Order: sequence, then structure tokens, then C-alpha cells
Amino acid sequence: MLMILVELSTILIGAAAGTVIVLIVMRSPKSRQPKQPVGAIAPEESGAVFLFQGDTLVDATNDAWDLIKHRTQNLADYDAMLAAFAVEFPCLTETLSDPKFTNSCIRSERDPSVYIDIQRTNGRLRIALNGEARIDCENAMQRLSSAAYDAHASLMQDITTHSPQLVWQEDQSGNLLWANDAYAKRKPVFKTADQKIILADALERRVVASLDGEKHDRWFDIKSVSRSDSTLHFANDATAIMRADTARSEFVRTLGKTFGELSIGLAIFNKNRQLTMFNPALVDMTTLPVDFLSASPTIDTVLDRLRELRMMPEPKNYASWREQFTAVETAAKDGTYSKNWALPDGQTFRVTGKPHPDGAFALLFEDISAEVSLNRRFRLDIETSQAVLDTLQEAIAVFSSTGTMVMSNNAYAQLWARKPDMMLEHRELHTEMKAWQDCCTPSPLWNDMRDYILQLGSRSPWKDTALLDDGRQLDCHANPIAGGTTMVRFAIAQPKRPVIQKLTAPDLAIQAAKR
Repeated sequence: MLMILVELSTILIGAAAGTVIVLIVMRSPKSRQPKQPVGAIAPEESGAVFLFQGDTLVDATNDAWDLIKHRTQNLADYDAMLAAFAVEFPCLTETLSDPKFTNSCIRSERDPSVYIDIQRTNGRLRIALNGEARIDCENAMQRLSSAAYDAHASLMQDITTHSPQLVWQEDQSGNLLWANDAYAKRKPVFKTADQKIILADALERRVVASLDGEKHDRWFDIKSVSRSDSTLHFANDATAIMRADTARSEFVRTLGKTFGELSIGLAIFNKNRQLTMFNPALVDMTTLPVDFLSASPTIDTVLDRLRELRMMPEPKNYASWREQFTAVETAAKDGTYSKNWALPDGQTFRVTGKPHPDGAFALLFEDISAEVSLNRRFRLDIETSQAVLDTLQEAIAVFSSTGTMVMSNNAYAQLWARKPDMMLEHRELHTEMKAWQDCCTPSPLWNDMRDYILQLGSRSPWKDTALLDDGRQLDCHANPIAGGTTMVRFAIAQPKRPVIQKLTAPDLAIQAAKR
């Protein structure tokens, strides 16, 4: 019996010890669950609870998200939260703006049984919607949600009603169900479907009849959205775009017609060095094929084809031929390229580069073969006339009606000690007359000659005689020629010698007496 009691005692003591050990282990700090951060949202929490780190939303319950999700498209999360609570708690914004604020409880002005708990610790802000009873909190959530969606719906209604864009709704039969103010004010009547333009992004451009007594039709870009039982239409006025396109098309046609009538070849290259415009004169002058030009070739290709057609001067150094293409392009963009191309067949082109905005440039081809030929012929005539004058022994000078010397010959240069290379230079009458007077004795004839040369109208030939410093007599002549010019001639007079008759010459009186 004693042994049984001892064994029972041992068992009870062991059980008690085990119980104590279990209790010690359960109360040990190492076995406790970790605490949640201050203000953190527990998983089992319900209602509208927001947790912000500064102005950044780091956590929220589902009810809280339902309050702000339709606002976050245009507002930040923090501002959306303030807007959601603004109806029930208008002083919330002012309370949170106080930097010294930490914890508070704000009751609703509509229902004092509803309140929000606010905690701010270490930069974290926790806002929770609560009520004295669960039903109070649920009613507050419904009021807030209803007010939020009503405000959102009212805003959308105001946007569509007062938008300058035409908005209307039609049923499946095309009957008007609803329209905003802009549509109701204009009441557009769209014309038949064949008078529309299909645009990108499911847009179509339709024309309507004249509005409010306007003389011209108006165009609208229409976007249609299909619904289950109706269709929404959104229209923007595109009249200005259409008028601008029409004006641009007319301008391009006028420009093309003008370019087509030009006798100067025109080639316009864009900033990518591709040919974007040319006129018929370019085709006629260069014999470049139309299909080749219409393919928008680069300037390198165009110049290379011109060389193949012998429509460019042959290079002296073919190795640097490709570099000349770059030089032509660079000078054209700077507006400094202007050269005469002497072609192997005798033609001459004047090629000019003109810069255009946005890096574009144009090359103008002008056929100056006739002008060059005329200049050559004119230069040849001048050289021939000069050569003829130089063969004459008389000193000749030609003066215009204003007193400018047009030309003179070698005999003139030798007589008046003038340089031969100055013969074709334009010199003034008073300068030349001073040289004449310096080489002659004083005489009033020089004033008469000056007046004669500067005289306008019809004139008779004029002549007089001057005396050189060396005693020689100088015959001076002035003759009017074409265009009011005057030709002045100077000639050294032959000396007059006395005639000595022989004493043996028969006497006529004696011979008469002998008869």
C-alpha cells in the first residue's frame, strides 16, 4: 500500500513538474508571436481603413479601395482619400495639415455616431472609419459610396452636357435618344453616307448641311461607340481642317501649274536628299526619264545619271568626281552654288542652288546657251571693231552723250601717251581733255569740242585745228554717230612747204608776144 502511494506521489509530482515546464515555455518571450507595426492593418479588419507612409498609400482594406478607386484616375491616393471623406468630415484636411497633430478622433457632422480614428506615428498615418455600432459604420460606408458615385456621375453629366464636342445617343434604328447642348444647339443633319471620308482609328469625316444660315457646308470627324442597345457618337468640327486641305490642294495645283509653265528646270530635294518635286522643263532640258524622277531618287543618283547622259561637264579628275556631288549639295544648302555647266554638245546650263526650310534645297537649271552665244558674238564684234580701229593711223576715241569714253585705238594711245591696256576702260571726257590740253598750246577750241560732244539732238560734223607743243599742227574732227555718241579723230597735218619755180620756166606773156 505504501509503495502504491509512493508511486502515485511520484506520478503527481512529475505531472505537476511537466505542467510547470509547459507553463514556463508558454510564457517565455522567445515563444511569443511578433507584434504588427504600429498602425498596421490587420488581415481580419473590415471597413474603410487607410495606411499612408507620408503621402504614399501603402495598404488599404477593400472597402477603402472602393471609396477611392474611381478618383485615382485623376487624383493621387492621398487626395482621393481626402475627397472621399470631405462630405462627412469637412475638417479632415485642416486637421491633417497640422504638423504637430498625432492622434485624434473626428466625428461626422451628419451622424455623430460615426467617427474616424487618426493615428500618426513615425511618418505613418492610419485612418479608420468606425461607428458606435456596426450598423452605423455600414450606413456611413453606404452614404460615402453613394455620395462619391453621385458626385462622379454628376461630373460626367456636366462634362458631356457642356462639352463643345457634339455628343449624342441613337437607338438601333437611328432615332435620337439623348444629345448634349452642343448637338442640340446646332441640330446637324448629316448628308448621305457616300459623302464621307474614312479616317484612321475608326473615324469618319462627314459633311452636314449649312448651319445657322451659313453659305458653306461644315465637316465633322465622328467617333462611334456601339452599346448593347444603342450607339454613342462623338463629333469634332473639322471644317477648318477641310478648308485648309482644300486651300493647300489649290495652292499645290497652282504651284504645279506655275512650275509646269516655267522655262527653268526645277528639282527640289527634301532633308533626306530625295527628289520630291520637279517640273516638265527639267525633263526637256536634261532628258531624264519621268519614271526615274518619279521614283524619288537621291541627289547622288540624279547627278550620276546626268553624267551618264553627258548633261554635266566632264571632270578633270574622275577620282574626285564623287566628292563634287557632296560639294554641290553642301553649296546648294548654303545658297552659294551657282555655276555654268558647259556641256559637250555646246549647250550651257546655269545651275543655281537655293536653300529651303527644314534642310531641303532646290537646284535650278537654266539654259543660257543663247545668252552665252550672244555674249561670245558680241565680244567677237567688239574685238573685231577694236582690231579695225587699231589699224587706222588716225587717233580715234568714241564718247557717249554723257561724256564717258567708250573705246579708243592704239594711235590714240600713242598720240596722247596713254597705256594700251586702258583702251577698253571707261574714262571721263574731262580727264581726257586735260591730257589733250597739256600736250597742246592754249586754244579755245577745246571748250567748243566739249560742248559739241555733250550736245543733245542732231548735229553737223565739227572740225578745228590745234597746235602741239612741238609745233606740229593737229587736225581735230568730231562726228556724231548712232545712239548720241561722238567719234573724235586726231590727225597730224602735213607740213606746208613753199613751191620754188624754175627761172627757166616759159613766160606766158613773152610767148604771147612772139605770136
